[in-house]
Amino acid sequence: MWIEKIENSKGIRYKYTERFKNPATRKFIKLSITLNSANKQAQKIALEMLRNKFDEKYISAEKQLQEKLQNLTFYTVADEWLEYAKPTVKLMTAINHENYVKRIKKFIPADLFFLNFSPAMAEKIIRDLYYTINLSFGYSKAILETIKAIMRYAKKSGYIYDISDFEEITIKRRPLTENELQKTMNKFLNKNELAECLKQLTALNPRLSLAMEFIALTGLRCGELLALRVQDYDRNNSSINVNATLISKVNNGDEVKRGTPKNIYSYRDVLLNDRAKHIIEWFILENKKSAQWNGRTYKDRGYIFTSKNGYPYDLSYINRILRKINIWDKRITSHIFRHTHISLLAELNTPLKAIMQRVGHHNPNTTLKIYTHVTETMKTELNNKLKALNF
Repeated sequence: MWIEKIENSKGIRYKYTERFKNPATRKFIKLSITLNSANKQAQKIALEMLRNKFDEKYISAEKQLQEKLQNLTFYTVADEWLEYAKPTVKLMTAINHENYVKRIKKFIPADLFFLNFSPAMAEKIIRDLYYTINLSFGYSKAILETIKAIMRYAKKSGYIYDISDFEEITIKRRPLTENELQKTMNKFLNKNELAECLKQLTALNPRLSLAMEFIALTGLRCGELLALRVQDYDRNNSSINVNATLISKVNNGDEVKRGTPKNIYSYRDVLLNDRAKHIIEWFILENKKSAQWNGRTYKDRGYIFTSKNGYPYDLSYINRILRKINIWDKRITSHIFRHTHISLLAELNTPLKAIMQRVGHHNPNTTLKIYTHVTETMKTELNNKLKALNF
């Protein structure tokens, strides 16, 4: 302990300072108090007061934390992180976080104490997901990042002091399975497949068929399509302004929630050809008719691509209908129409950068996969035609 003499307008006082070792961080901290005297009696009092101050501030707090840790489960910490992160992210990101945590919990007993959750357990979860269950690299990596985020939160909360072993966990891409290779090849439809797909979809739901055709003509994400409002359509300039996405978890009949687009590059104007203009104007006209003729059941919310009652379609409903379509070895989802648009632009030899700007891509990987496959197919077809040339 050392003493510092302080002189000011109030007179002379003495500042007593001592260093203590924080039991939580193992680092030294300094605590101080001020008394009016520096005699031996005052020094004894000062030392006792400093020890009491340290005990109250650090020792008792550490004891309370240790008592909490005795009963703290991994589930509790994961749920705490969800609440901690929710205000800082988009609604769809928060929904994804919840889904990732649910997946992680499937590998962990509900009564597992947090302190018993080890890096080896975390690594096994990722290895099982990616190498055994054969889930995608992107999804498995997202689960890993979620675990790391939970551990970072735990460190901030004082539940754990060293998470370096968790931070060092990595995931290495494995060779693609035959099924994954096939999926890569089947992310889009050729023109004949698109025509057949829309034909089958028209028989199931004509309005939905037009909406999916609109995606194939514009490359919108389904959420972006559903968020389009009448004021987002510029008839004079034949374009739409993409400025939002519809939250997919909102069911028909619930209050519609608009969220921000996926990223800053998703804000864009998209030019429409005559067929796309015809589709969007058909929806606007049909919605006006429904508002006039079916006032009791129809509610105008300003959205364009809606069901007959005025609610934007629910994404899960759309994909449920699309699963009924039978196109050889193709899994039909709303996203395949977006990929189809990219493939159609690639066939037209549209520059990659122009495609990325049109569909709102920042990372070129997805665009390149489709673009490269289409151009390679075009080369193969050209080679076959050249072989057939005979004079």
